[in-house]
Amino acid sequence: MRSIVPAGLLAATLLLSACSPDTPAPEPLRTVKLEAVGAGSSAAASRFVATLRQEQRAELAFENGGRIAEIAVDVGDRVRKGQVLARLDAEPARLRLAQAEANLRAATVQARERQIQLQQQQAMFEDGAISQATLTSAQVADDSARAQLRVAESERALAARALRQSELRAPFDGSVVARQLQPQADALVGQTVLQVEGQGQPQALATLPSSVTQGLAPGALVRAMRSDAPQATFALRLRSVSTRLEGGASVQAIFDVAEASVTLRSGDSLLLALSNEAAVDLSVPLQAVVGQQGEDAVYVYDAKAGTVARRRVELGSVEGERVRVTAGLQPGDKVVTAGGAFLSDGQAVLPFHSASRLNEAGRP
Repeated sequence: MRSIVPAGLLAATLLLSACSPDTPAPEPLRTVKLEAVGAGSSAAASRFVATLRQEQRAELAFENGGRIAEIAVDVGDRVRKGQVLARLDAEPARLRLAQAEANLRAATVQARERQIQLQQQQAMFEDGAISQATLTSAQVADDSARAQLRVAESERALAARALRQSELRAPFDGSVVARQLQPQADALVGQTVLQVEGQGQPQALATLPSSVTQGLAPGALVRAMRSDAPQATFALRLRSVSTRLEGGASVQAIFDVAEASVTLRSGDSLLLALSNEAAVDLSVPLQAVVGQQGEDAVYVYDAKAGTVARRRVELGSVEGERVRVTAGLQPGDKVVTAGGAFLSDGQAVLPFHSASRLNEAGRP
């Protein structure tokens, strides 16, 4: 005859067996804080602002100051190489040239006179009629006259140059892009009067992070777009990169326009699209790194498995509380930023989610 065990007694037995001290309680999941490497920076890091300019450009100024008598061109005018663009009042320069020529004639006469006297004194010395001291004095006078002649010749040349430089001429074919002074104004020495640029040889000047330029070599092609026409892209070819750091972390790079499907003008603002590989600067907090130098590693979270994996990384320079990662991670990898020393490879973890909503301000 089969014994019948009451249902209540059976439930009580099962409950007691589950609470038996011999059955180990499941270990709670360790909560970890995560950070996505390069998250939110990839798109921004791949866009850099550049300014378009002409390869040929010049700020024209008078070598000698004076009153401007004429400006023959205005902004937007096309100019030819050698064309006269502006003139100073040439009267002062002509008077200085006339004065210099008169001084030159006087110095020439004096030098000739001193030369004749020296020849006479030399002949008399050979006949024994004068002393060595007298001959030496005549030689010194001749040398002084020759020096004065050279000074007068130089002054005449400078005066002639000043007269020629009273005209501003176009250094190349191009156009006028700026006019700084007006006729009858007094131009100072070296003060810009006109700005001219060439045509057909545009180039882009950009200030890039030094970490980005390390992945670029002269001749490399990058895509660019005008800021006001982002739908039309064109190619730029890297010409050169400066060896000097600007502000300690950026360098200047010059790009030539390889081909363009849109109209480009000097002064246009461009957006350079660099590859993510060159543009994204990966870094992690210092506390995320575990292991010893040479065996540096971080723990990377696998969202599908809910576990972390220990991954070797190569580190670069330290900036504040972060360190650059040169190899071992990809943009988007989620690394454990704290508590990595207490984790093991393949351990299941629980991502930490802050209850505060302060960081979500402004989100939809």
